[in-house]
Amino acid sequence: MRTTRLLLASTLVTALMATAVDAAAAAAKPAATPAGAAAKAPAGPAPVEGTDYFRIDSPDPVRGGKVRVVEVFGYGCPICNRFQPMLKAWGGKLPADVEFAYEPAAFGADPEHCWDDFARGFYAAKALGVQAKAHDAIYDEVFVQHRLEPAGCANVPTLWSDFGVDAKTMSARMQAFDIGAKIDAAHDEVVRWGVDGTPTLVVDGTWRVPLTRDGGPTALLRTVDWLIVKQRPLHKGH
Repeated sequence: MRTTRLLLASTLVTALMATAVDAAAAAAKPAATPAGAAAKAPAGPAPVEGTDYFRIDSPDPVRGGKVRVVEVFGYGCPICNRFQPMLKAWGGKLPADVEFAYEPAAFGADPEHCWDDFARGFYAAKALGVQAKAHDAIYDEVFVQHRLEPAGCANVPTLWSDFGVDAKTMSARMQAFDIGAKIDAAHDEVVRWGVDGTPTLVVDGTWRVPLTRDGGPTALLRTVDWLIVKQRPLHKGH
């Protein structure tokens, strides 16, 4: 039942967000931003808890000197595909005391989005040392090259072939015990965070920031910047 709700929520987000993400991406202009630009809260009114962002019921412990931001995503999610260029540009401007990471949404088996297949592929590629350099390219393989057709999710292991990993090696690595353990852990973490659609950003394991129809991707990233400033004093050295 939970998996069904997650898939329905993701489908709803996909239907509602595509126009907003495309419009924001078209309007975005590259700019030189100092490394410490996110040290101050963004101008304008503060985001509203319960509308723009949500407190996680069982938050992660705050550790170390860096604020951690995680994108929960899926390579089969068209909104994540559209959002990725904006997210990448934003991530390239983060100050040194912010750590950014990707976490695949292990929502279960699904022939349209291939949630678990892509999550396994992500962790297998990471174990094989090719995930970081392949990340953007996998979206291109899915949404531009249409490499999943006609076999669908069964073709997921082939997508990393341009990075020196053949399908047989990738398929075997995806089914390894340690990858299965990572999938289970990722599923449990996403459920604990309350994530029910992609893309969603999680700040310090404490705040969940979903993509909303009204705010769109620009508002999402502004809210995350604001939460980074909010969390910074809780870390060592601040």
